[in-house]
This record gives sequence, structure tokens and C-alpha cells, in this order.
Amino acid sequence: MYKKLFAVSAAALVLSACSSTEPETNTELKIQCETTQSLVGGWKNAEVTPEATQSAQLAIASMEGTHTLKDIQSVQQQVVAGMNYRVTFTIEDDTAYVAKVFRNLQGEYKIASLQPKTLVNECNQEQSKDAQDQE
Repeated sequence: MYKKLFAVSAAALVLSACSSTEPETNTELKIQCETTQSLVGGWKNAEVTPEATQSAQLAIASMEGTHTLKDIQSVQQQVVAGMNYRVTFTIEDDTAYVAKVFRNLQGEYKIASLQPKTLVNECNQEQSKDAQDQE
């Protein structure tokens, strides 16, 4: 009896999840804003470590032109199969950027995203506005 009830409940749950539709969103904004979304219990504020500095320097090296790291403003990290770093930094002309960099277990770095901090701030404001509109 319980097995049948469980099977029916599970099937109903799967069907309802498959039939739900997401509201239409601006795909470009969604892609740009992904770096601001945090996972529950995932991102933690962290100290400026050599790994965080390396992440910022790698992000700068990927930028067009020649730039130098001026200051690291903040660091967050997330433990995964390796480590994700979200580093907010400025370059020589005081332009601020937010980089998300993955460091795997072998110590290899890969840039996941790099965006101007002003764009990230706009995304945060848009997400806050959307959350308030839904309440």
C-alpha cells in the first residue's frame, strides 16, 4: 500500500515539475547576472590569499590591453570540487571588476566570468526590484 502511494506521489511530483514554466526573462541580463546569484550556504567572505590574488591577476591578463592590479576590494570563496573565487578588484585606472574564477584540485585556474562592477551592481538592483515585485 505504502509503495503504491509513494510511487503515485513521486510521479505527481515529477509531472508537476516538468510542466511548470519559467517566466520569460531577458536572456542577456540573466547571463550577465549569474555571477551575482549565490547558492544557499555556498559563498563565504574570505581573506585576500595568494590564490585570490592569482585569480584577479589571471582575470586581468584575459582583458584586452595591458592592465595592472591596483587593489583587491573583496573576496568570496565557494568550496566545490576545487574552489570558486569571486574577487572584486580595481585596475590602474580605478575601474572595478568582479571575476569568478575556478581553481581545480590540481591547482589549475579557469575564468568563469569577468564583468565590470557597475554591471554587477545593476544586476543586483534589478534582482532586488524583481524580488520586491513578486512579493
